[in-house]
Amino acid sequence: MQVLVLTGGHRVDLDAFLGMVTDICAARGWLWVHATQPSAQAWLRPEHAGRFDALLCHDIPGLHLRRGEPPVPHGPTPQVAQGIVDLLDRGQGLVVTHHSLAGWPDWEGWAEALGGRFHYAPGRLRGRRWPSSGTWVGDYRIQVTAPTHPVCDGVGDFTVNDELYCCPVFEGDVVPLLRTDAGLDPSRFVSSYEHVRHGEAQAPDCSGHPPASDLVGWAKAAGRSPLVYLLPGDSARTFALENYRRLVGNALAWVASPGAHRWASEHPVRIDPA
Repeated sequence: MQVLVLTGGHRVDLDAFLGMVTDICAARGWLWVHATQPSAQAWLRPEHAGRFDALLCHDIPGLHLRRGEPPVPHGPTPQVAQGIVDLLDRGQGLVVTHHSLAGWPDWEGWAEALGGRFHYAPGRLRGRRWPSSGTWVGDYRIQVTAPTHPVCDGVGDFTVNDELYCCPVFEGDVVPLLRTDAGLDPSRFVSSYEHVRHGEAQAPDCSGHPPASDLVGWAKAAGRSPLVYLLPGDSARTFALENYRRLVGNALAWVASPGAHRWASEHPVRIDPA
């Protein structure tokens, strides 16, 4: 099995993240390679479908983030969007983690592929205007809600010190795998747009925002591709956890499996490249 790992567009402890990937793949006898955004987009084309058994996305394409400046969404170009849609229609398994939920904020099709979107800047989604999303960092419990699903095999409930999001999640369109019992009142979360512009101390909370979802892991189809999203993944502390590593490894194995591809083909989700 071969895995393509995508990073770029957001700060990350790259040594810790790639160290986790190395350990997961070594334990399972897999090979992996690493590509960074934006050059990684060259691999997200239909002619590369099947070149890798699974993609592991820990990136944010399509967003300029600079401290003190407003977050600026951009792209993708029509050619890049069409290439990704064609790739997903050919059945390319994906595992998407943490901040990758903020990818391609100017393209609604990518939110439909992932099952939601984190908004660094206010934006429109599914016909309504959304405020900037929010973050909260602390200890919270992850509860396995689908213990018989292959992604959850051998994983028990566990605690992480990580980042939670207050953002839109399309709960009716996904297969729930993981939930949290953390307090999710929007007033606990810091607004990301102002956080990036002015720093956490001056950023308001998310009072008045729609409530946060308790879903922190799910499976779905994107085009005809099986996809798993895992919300945790903010720091080296999470990358070192055995249960988190097992989740990532199980998710990669599942999206590469014939059973996952049959399931996604039976539950296709059309992704609009526009």
